[in-house]
Amino acid sequence: MIQRLARTFSLLFNLGLFALAVAAAVPGMQRVVVPESYGLTQVADRVWTDAPARSDELRALANKARDRVRTFFGDEPPRPTLVLCTTATCAADFGIRGNGLSLADMAVMVSPGGLTLGTLTHEMTHSRLHRRMGVRNILQQPYPTWFDEGLATHVANHPNWQGAVSGEHRARIREVNRFWQWDDAYRELGVGRAYSAAAAEVAAIERAAGRDGLLELIARAEAGEKFHVVLNNLLTR
Repeated sequence: MIQRLARTFSLLFNLGLFALAVAAAVPGMQRVVVPESYGLTQVADRVWTDAPARSDELRALANKARDRVRTFFGDEPPRPTLVLCTTATCAADFGIRGNGLSLADMAVMVSPGGLTLGTLTHEMTHSRLHRRMGVRNILQQPYPTWFDEGLATHVANHPNWQGAVSGEHRARIREVNRFWQWDDAYRELGVGRAYSAAAAEVAAIERAAGRDGLLELIARAEAGEKFHVVLNNLLTR
């Protein structure tokens, strides 16, 4: 029995080592755990880049984005690991598709196209909103995806799209309650129109309930109350 357990433990241990070796070898978001192992340099606390010569510029950009999030929420935002890629090679190494992405409140990563105040603020807003989200929230999201993306766009004013957004577009975007529904919506509406419609919904809440009401909605949903119940309460009281 002991020998069988020892063999089982050895097998699982070796499989674990193999999985770690594969994860280390394959490009992807998991590399954010040890960015220094993939050629990045730390230029500030939790800020990594492939272009240390641009450290002053990149630190200033990160600080400005964090300040915008702090000002909107009125509290200290999380300090996720920031991976600021200035080359397409770096972005590919870390699995960054598009301009940027956030991993809960653990990491924010941007590609060369995302090295803007708008993109970093957008992604850091996601990080602030997700600061207490765990594995269970993947299927039981505290916030509908239209609100999640709309808030990040509203705070950052990015993407800043100047085209028309109709009531029909906003109604369509309100159907996007789960993250896996988002891609279908922006393929249907177009990226700019989808983000702008979501931001318009959040802006409407802020106009009706005020900044305090919007922050109350976020806090109560974060605490476990049903988002749509709280929203209806705020808009009708």
